[in-house]
Amino acid sequence: MAVKFSLCMRSHGVRDFPDPTVGSNGLPTWGPIITQSPAEQAAQQAAQPVCKKDLPSLGLHTSAEKATANAAALKYATCMRSNGVPNFPDPNGQGVLLIQGGNIEASSPAFQKAQTACKRLDNGFGEQSSVASGSSASGGGGGSGS
Repeated sequence: MAVKFSLCMRSHGVRDFPDPTVGSNGLPTWGPIITQSPAEQAAQQAAQPVCKKDLPSLGLHTSAEKATANAAALKYATCMRSNGVPNFPDPNGQGVLLIQGGNIEASSPAFQKAQTACKRLDNGFGEQSSVASGSSASGGGGGSGS
């Protein structure tokens, strides 16, 4: 959902709103968001309440929630590997899949085929891994509620 938030912000006039990256805590972060003009600042202020629905839950999660999110992400990762993407990583323990560009190409036929095969297990992982490995070379996937 973190990527959806960025897309929403851009669609509401914040043209240079960045895609999220994964912070050291395993959660999405957008880094410094610099708006130059008063018009950009106004667009950002207007877009935030509209796009808030697309923000992932970034609050503190219980150990049980983290374990549930990690188990879901692990099932997805296992499925991706068994369907032709052998280098697909395990989640980081927080239910987040860290996909570093280079060894995984989201536009490859093998990745696309695996993503289709694993769709039933996808909890936002596929969307975020496609964006992460295709453009910014960092990113992650959801967990419970993401």
